[in-house]
Amino acid sequence: MTRVGSYNAGFEGPTSSLFVYGESPVTSAKLNRWNGNIEAGFRLLHRLVRILAGGDSAPYLVGNEGTDPLKVSAQATPSLTVKVASGIALGPTYAMGLSSDETVPAAGAFVAPSGNPRIDSIGIRETGEWVIAAGTESATPSAPLLDPDVVRLADVYLRVGATSIKNSDDGVNGYLIDRRPRRLSALAHRHVAPASPPETPNGSATNFSTSERFVAGTLRVYVNGLAQLPSTHYTEDSDREGYTFLTAPPSGFVIHHEYQPG
Repeated sequence: MTRVGSYNAGFEGPTSSLFVYGESPVTSAKLNRWNGNIEAGFRLLHRLVRILAGGDSAPYLVGNEGTDPLKVSAQATPSLTVKVASGIALGPTYAMGLSSDETVPAAGAFVAPSGNPRIDSIGIRETGEWVIAAGTESATPSAPLLDPDVVRLADVYLRVGATSIKNSDDGVNGYLIDRRPRRLSALAHRHVAPASPPETPNGSATNFSTSERFVAGTLRVYVNGLAQLPSTHYTEDSDREGYTFLTAPPSGFVIHHEYQPG
């Protein structure tokens, strides 16, 4: 996938190394106008989707319903590589991603540090190229900085002598930390029907969970049928998979919630 850019008759084409095409612009002014109008149409479509998504400058992930776009996960072989799921990152002026799952790195593997732990980062540049940035070994390592045009997908915490990368920390090997931006649901403005959390109010519990991740700011919580006020009665959890009451609901109260999946 290539970067969405402004039409310019003098522009020789996308800079992505993934894109190979003939001469642009061509010698025919008519063909150049045709090319410009096609690109203008894609730019308009891109802009409309961004407006539906919220219109801010942050990228969004897009994937088919039921998928987890651009999720980085462990794989058994090779054990020091990871798999990135298909999906699209939609930014203010670009759209890029994968049409099928890919192994990262495509050649070779992550190398375990020799003296202290290290955090490496995986991202995709706006133009479609993979970026794997190595951190610095340290007793308290931090993730490396990425260029502004790179969408960070995951950090990889690597221990000395690690022989594999896991989805979660087992205390021995390397493990993944999900750093993807928020997801735009394929059904962008669908709210789930009001549902009850699996937890039951008991007078002391304050944290309650949803069955799936939700888009920030779309959660609505009701206690005994009465709408609760965000920040006054409850706050959304940072992982957007639940919420926390400021005061524990008494035993026997009935809680419902609704939200936009994301």
